[in-house]
Amino acid sequence: MTIAIISNSFSSHEGGATAIAFEQAKLLTELGHQVCIFTTLEPGGDLGWREENNLKVYRVLTKKMRWLTRSYLCLRNFRIEKEYKKFLAKAKPDVIHFHNIYFQFPFFLLKIARRATPKVFFTAHDVMTFSYSKLNHFVDKKYSLANIDGVNYRLSLRQQFKQSKKAFNPLRNLIIRHYLKYATKIFSVSAELKKALEYNKIQNIATIHNAIDVNDWAVGESEAKEFKKELGLEHKKIILFAGRLSGYKGTQETMAAMEQVAKNVPGATLLVLDTQNNYRQANPNIYLAGAVARDKMKYYYAICDLVIVPSVCFDSFPTVNLEAFACHRPVIATIFGGSRELVEDQKTGYLINPLHIDELAEKIIYLLTNPEIARTMGENGYQKVKTEFNQEKWLKEILGWY
Repeated sequence: MTIAIISNSFSSHEGGATAIAFEQAKLLTELGHQVCIFTTLEPGGDLGWREENNLKVYRVLTKKMRWLTRSYLCLRNFRIEKEYKKFLAKAKPDVIHFHNIYFQFPFFLLKIARRATPKVFFTAHDVMTFSYSKLNHFVDKKYSLANIDGVNYRLSLRQQFKQSKKAFNPLRNLIIRHYLKYATKIFSVSAELKKALEYNKIQNIATIHNAIDVNDWAVGESEAKEFKKELGLEHKKIILFAGRLSGYKGTQETMAAMEQVAKNVPGATLLVLDTQNNYRQANPNIYLAGAVARDKMKYYYAICDLVIVPSVCFDSFPTVNLEAFACHRPVIATIFGGSRELVEDQKTGYLINPLHIDELAEKIIYLLTNPEIARTMGENGYQKVKTEFNQEKWLKEILGWY
């Protein structure tokens, strides 16, 4: 088959949805399929067709867009549509699979795709098909693992206006839903995301969880020890925060919890894969590693004692959870979103409401002071992703739909 993958970002160095799109393209190519990519221009890159990682990639220029115009250009963008038609004319795909498109690529591309082939698929990695930004209107201290299933993800017009202010487009979600009907099937990366999409009138969804190849994340003990020494983190108890220091990711809650952790666990250090150094100045127990390329991330997982994913928004199915388990590390994850479909409370880690800072601190302290339990949880997580969230199973599901 000739398969076209459409993604607003495509790189072997990035994580998240970009990494998922890249892995899918790589694996399909290894199976003998012809894969073509339609994506945006990288800094210093070339426009048009090029060969990258044995893939045929067509890169187009996307201009910086003001917040005010994004809710309109995500629907139609005539310049991008023209480039897309040129791409399809040469690629002649049997299957077209969309990943992230956001505002860089208009949803109208789905309609154009359906004219080219009856096999058009869209993977929803997040809530951007109905939300202007991260979804957090439902986040509340009242929720726990016992009652989170009762949450209502419906985003009202009033809440959409509150998110978008002057950028509010009352027809945005209606038109996006119309274009999504041109997809043969919509894939959600978690059952919880499927639920959120359906709450907001998006139908025709099947859940296909993201996956990982554990072999790609193996690091030798001596390598890890040497890397930890290079960073000057010997004899430290390390908590890994593998994401951006943003409010949505639970930064404020994490910093507050770390104050308690530092008082109870000498040498406890929060290792953050970001560059915002104001937090380092505020807390000497913070180590900011800066932006880390995907192929180097495994070394940071290898030197940590545990991983935290304390998002205070809807986090669809964090790839950090998969990566942590692939590296035999336990995870303390948020109850908000799809982490509950991978992280098993008290077996592979803990599921918490991160707004309860004392609980977050308590769980971190417990795992740091009980390394055997932490190792057992990490091993349980490793076995889980190896058997249930492996790439062979993932790709088989996708090809079944193709």
